[in-house]
Amino acid sequence: MDTQLLMAALAGCRDGIVITDAISPKNQIIYTNKAFQLMTGFSESDLIGKGSRFLLGTKTRPTAAKAFRQALGEGSRVQVTLSAICKDGSQKWLEISGGPFEYNGEKKRYFIGSCRDVGERVEAVEALMASEIKFEKSDVEAKVSSYDSITSLYNRSYFEEVAEREWLAMLRERRPLSVFLIGISNLAGFKASRGLDNSNRLMANTADALRQVFRRGIDLVAKYDDERFIVISTGMAWEEAENMAAKLNDVVDGELAQNTPIEARLYGCIGVATKIPEEGFHVDHLIELAEQALLKASTYPESTIIVAESDCVA
Repeated sequence: MDTQLLMAALAGCRDGIVITDAISPKNQIIYTNKAFQLMTGFSESDLIGKGSRFLLGTKTRPTAAKAFRQALGEGSRVQVTLSAICKDGSQKWLEISGGPFEYNGEKKRYFIGSCRDVGERVEAVEALMASEIKFEKSDVEAKVSSYDSITSLYNRSYFEEVAEREWLAMLRERRPLSVFLIGISNLAGFKASRGLDNSNRLMANTADALRQVFRRGIDLVAKYDDERFIVISTGMAWEEAENMAAKLNDVVDGELAQNTPIEARLYGCIGVATKIPEEGFHVDHLIELAEQALLKASTYPESTIIVAESDCVA
């Protein structure tokens, strides 16, 4: 295909397009189209030659930034939601999907990213969550019906309602969705030996730790049952989900080590499943995959993360 035709196609694309030199020290930007310039407010001359990381905003989650850097370093594909700094100092949520491509025989040198402004969606979901929290704080009955009294997290019933809505939204938008199931191995034995109050206190402390990991307004953390937590993250593809699970594992194990005696032999186990929704596949199936992964993880004698089989994830 003619090079000029390709450049014209990229220039006319509605999504922002960025091409970088991935082996340069700062992942140097070598091309941006007009759509990306309009998204960020930077001109072509502002962007060309700059390292791409100067665009990362302070709202970007560490796990998303790590997934992005890892994809650049390994020459792999990635899909993440990042906060980008605009020229006027504001920050904008962008969903970036891309990967390396071959040019002049160099397979991993160049990286192309397609950027879509998802700020309205992120802000709408965060506003919805904030309004629901505000309403539930002022209405005792609503709080009782939506919250777990021990951890102050959303309960399973509320989680399932939100999960179904998010699944349908991601089905329309063809974007990924990740489910994390977090368990504490040997918790039943701890409850039997240390009592219900200590067990409940441990669950409440673990819930607080989970809130620190999942801080986006569009991440929903809930108590799934007496011994497990569940999280749903919209727009999170498997690369970021794996990084998030690793961080989550460290946080849960750190919480257990700090608040329980060594002889209790408590450790975290995590099951993760990720998928782009499709017709004929319900969010319950994704949760079931995460449950199967968690069950497998719980059979190991130490802290373990299991990701659902690759043929079941997107």
